[in-house]
Amino acid sequence: MMKKALATLLGVLTLLLAVYLLTPTSKLFELMISAERLMAGLELKQVRVNKLNVAYLNGGSGEPLVLLHGFGADKDNWNRIAAHLTDHFEVFAIDIPGFGDSSADISLDYDVLSQTARINEILSALELNKVHLAGSSMGGYIAGNYAAIYPKKVSQLWLISPFGVKGVENSDMFLSIKAGKNPVVLPRTEPEFLELFDYLFVKPPFVPQPIITHLAKQAESRVLLNSKIFTQIHRLENGRPQPDSPLEDALTTYKGPVLVTWGTLDRILHVSAADTLKQTMPHATLNLMTDMGHLPMMENPQAAADAFLSFSSVQ
Repeated sequence: MMKKALATLLGVLTLLLAVYLLTPTSKLFELMISAERLMAGLELKQVRVNKLNVAYLNGGSGEPLVLLHGFGADKDNWNRIAAHLTDHFEVFAIDIPGFGDSSADISLDYDVLSQTARINEILSALELNKVHLAGSSMGGYIAGNYAAIYPKKVSQLWLISPFGVKGVENSDMFLSIKAGKNPVVLPRTEPEFLELFDYLFVKPPFVPQPIITHLAKQAESRVLLNSKIFTQIHRLENGRPQPDSPLEDALTTYKGPVLVTWGTLDRILHVSAADTLKQTMPHATLNLMTDMGHLPMMENPQAAADAFLSFSSVQ
């Protein structure tokens, strides 16, 4: 009986392995992402805004929480943490124009103020008049400027290792750029994509090799547009970023609650920027996550969500 059960189990495992090996990587990626969205309670939707198609994920119940991803990323960066948030908020994870499944027109401008204006148009189209607003990296840069320009539309602001703080210590990424190397967030090959993982995470989440290959090919296909967006967002001078609308200047006008989350071992954007933001906004709450990289909401979604829920007093 035991031998029969083991033989059946081995047969099932062999079948699953065969399916895994024979399924195209693009299909495997779709299946994995669909499973993550399902577990998070999120549904893919679209809205048309000024001739642009904007894709977003929506789910949960409560007051609206808008999530803005970072450079080179997309709405699915939020899937793992959204699973801990949808019981408390109605989540809207938006593909910022130029990324993910939203329109990607290389003729447009993608500087921070252009993107901030687009986010305002998107939220208006979704009839979201007042939101909890969160942003990671570039998304934090946009979210911070949105809160500064439209303070009455933002109940509270959550900045996760945001770009856009001037005069702070150079991160490993910007030291590498200063030395003449290609920006690690603009991978052109699979080895460069794997190097990006080393920069983003202290303990990278498991991703099957076929999925890595698929994501690397996606990144390679978007190098031209991403290079333009990188240039317009970062405004590099001698390897150092010169943001158009620095957060430490813009956010002096925002008096609402602010949570700043940052991984202490972030290699993309140096954690010293968190102290600069605290000086700008003495009322802000700092949440420094020990031994964490640039994307704490992916590396430790439970801990990042707990910090935000505690800050929001909805736990």
